[in-house]
Amino acid sequence: MDLDADTLAIGAAVIVALGVLAVSLNETLRNRARIRRRVAPLGGILDADEDPLPTPVQEQEQAERNPFANLLDKRYPLAGGARTGLIAAVAGLVLAAALVPALDFVGMPLLLSVPLGILLGIGFGWNVGGVLEQRKRVQFNERLLIAIEDFQRMVRFGISTAQALNSIASSAEEPVKSSLRRVAAQADFGVPMGVALGREAHRVGISELAMMAAIISTQSRTGGGLAESVGNLAEMLRERIDNRSRVKAATSESKISLIILSCVPFAAIGIQSVLQPDLVDTLVNNARHLLGIGAGMIVAGLAVAWFLVRGAQK
Repeated sequence: MDLDADTLAIGAAVIVALGVLAVSLNETLRNRARIRRRVAPLGGILDADEDPLPTPVQEQEQAERNPFANLLDKRYPLAGGARTGLIAAVAGLVLAAALVPALDFVGMPLLLSVPLGILLGIGFGWNVGGVLEQRKRVQFNERLLIAIEDFQRMVRFGISTAQALNSIASSAEEPVKSSLRRVAAQADFGVPMGVALGREAHRVGISELAMMAAIISTQSRTGGGLAESVGNLAEMLRERIDNRSRVKAATSESKISLIILSCVPFAAIGIQSVLQPDLVDTLVNNARHLLGIGAGMIVAGLAVAWFLVRGAQK
């Protein structure tokens, strides 16, 4: 059976859409597995028998949230939950609304362009939310380092652990401030500080916070130099931040190259529209499927490169 140009364009667009969604899903699953690998080994250090019933603060927060809000809070624990979900949904709807007429313009039937635009919009919105959450995680680690260093200095000068935690919870910047205040509120209700930190670490998925919880829990049972252990944690976190900055600087050249290479085809079409307008008119009026295939290949290449760079920066 012979395949015409429209069928090939539809097939290429469907393959691109499925590929982008598959890469997005794979990246999300990898991120979740990476967080579980970092946090899970520290769970055994925290004594589950010491974990009391939820505090009144937690019960009130859970009662005020509906199941959908709880789901968004689990998906975006640092980036704002419902707010980030709304931004991701709006971004997906905007892209879907722009893609449907664009796919129809290149010759795709409306019955296929609508679901394909919706699928691509869902994948785009999902990744927008992931990017916002990842930025908050980077910001959290950078500000957590400052809080840990302040905590170390206070403990070294003889201030109690509870007072030091309350102090850094008051002086820290968001999003660390909200997490530490939640920990301090639980500690005021009698929850051991290590257990409260462990809960917050599992909620936000920050391995460094789980390490701090393990250090405080171990020190409360066995004793030892808390300031030295917290100092080692601060040094490790500082090295991670420095490594992330080096990777970001190393991949910046690749990002610029991708942007330039992606702009070349559109620049070439613009130049041809001035030098040879008849050729461009023929391309737009009689060979729109070629424009769709070319744009799809460019978008697919950019998506794959973006995922590779994003994975390297993590």
